[in-house]
Amino acid sequence: MRERLSERRRSVTESTPVGPAADDGQNAESRRRLWGSREYRAWFASDSLSQIGTFVGGFAFTLLGFHVTGDVLLAGVVGSIAALAQCLALLPGGVLIDRVDRRRLLLVSGAVAAAVWAMTAALLLTGAMTAAVLMVLAAASGLVTGALENLSDAMLPQVVPGDLLPAATAANEGRDAGLQLGAAPLSGLLFGVHPVLPFVVSAVARVGQFFAALSLRGDYAAERGLDGTRRWTAGIRWLIRWGQPRTLVLLVAGVNVALAMCGTAIILSQQARGTAAWQIGLIQTFQGVGVLLGAVLLMGVMPRLSGAWIIRCAVVAMGIAVGAAAFTQDMWTIAVIGLLASLPIIPLNAVQGAYVSLLIPNRLRGRVLAATALVTAVLAAPASALAGILLELFGYPAAIVTAAAILLGVGAIAICSRSVGSVPRASDFDDCVPLEETGTKADPS
Repeated sequence: MRERLSERRRSVTESTPVGPAADDGQNAESRRRLWGSREYRAWFASDSLSQIGTFVGGFAFTLLGFHVTGDVLLAGVVGSIAALAQCLALLPGGVLIDRVDRRRLLLVSGAVAAAVWAMTAALLLTGAMTAAVLMVLAAASGLVTGALENLSDAMLPQVVPGDLLPAATAANEGRDAGLQLGAAPLSGLLFGVHPVLPFVVSAVARVGQFFAALSLRGDYAAERGLDGTRRWTAGIRWLIRWGQPRTLVLLVAGVNVALAMCGTAIILSQQARGTAAWQIGLIQTFQGVGVLLGAVLLMGVMPRLSGAWIIRCAVVAMGIAVGAAAFTQDMWTIAVIGLLASLPIIPLNAVQGAYVSLLIPNRLRGRVLAATALVTAVLAAPASALAGILLELFGYPAAIVTAAAILLGVGAIAICSRSVGSVPRASDFDDCVPLEETGTKADPS
């Protein structure tokens, strides 16, 4: 699976061209520091504005489902419609990401998402929003998300060198947690004032993403004439061939399914109990605090632990914390449990996400990431509706216990898996060699 080369930097940079070629005025040492790269700073600003739009608009859209339909089951169905539409767009989106200049697509992403949020605001403002219209919007939003959601992740290995990728991934996760501290309660507060306001904020943020992306200067053009692997199935075939990344993707997909079920069950149950929207937003704020604390408390142990044990401990810890939420519906207690469950998120994502990304050849990255997102989306698509069904038929504890059982099952698989066991320390990621579509290297599975 992995090879150690004498020229470690060359093995990474040849397969993942570094975007900050536009930083020619900086010296090499400056480029070796994450924040020393002007290109990374521009990319980070664009991605941050994109995430602001996603957090504020996404949380408000979850509230909008119950606001428009007045039914927890229908609200869950709205979420599943968006997830299913996302699945349909993932593979075509992966082909676009590998064939079209990625900077240009980043501009398109900001413009189209801004238009969707602006349309949602306009429909609310004019009183034209109905359950049927909301479902159409959910489908449109899912299509846009599915087509372009992997764009930033596909670009990042071109923006920073390979050995800085775990740090860049951790920085992104920490930023997301920081934004989550304020975005969810702000979205809930704005929604309480008027449902149109969070969607206006989201549209403005996406416009900001567009203008920040204009300042990128790296070469993100599609690679042409390499090997004929331009078919939309190339990413799927790569995952089928290589057992270790496939196992890691499936494990994290299982985690995402469980967390999606748990999050939907908590939000819908709190809405049904009459909890104020801003208080529901505070639950996500506590989760953001947990993610940040996890970065401070757990990232320090990353150099001492293998990636395998970080993955295993993170999943099991989340399963135990989520299980505790089945015994209470008190908003503040749920918020504290959410904080504890979020502690391992940054170490888990920094290790798994960066390692898998470095194993993917640059020319296939868009399609492989689309394939991995498709796996997660297909598994997670019923999660929102399933949470609503469990709430409706069996009540809140059954929905939470189901999510906790999935997490603990995934943790047991991770403990026994050779693919997880061979993930190295983050400091060794610079030795990762991309796995070609065809090859004969050993693959632990």
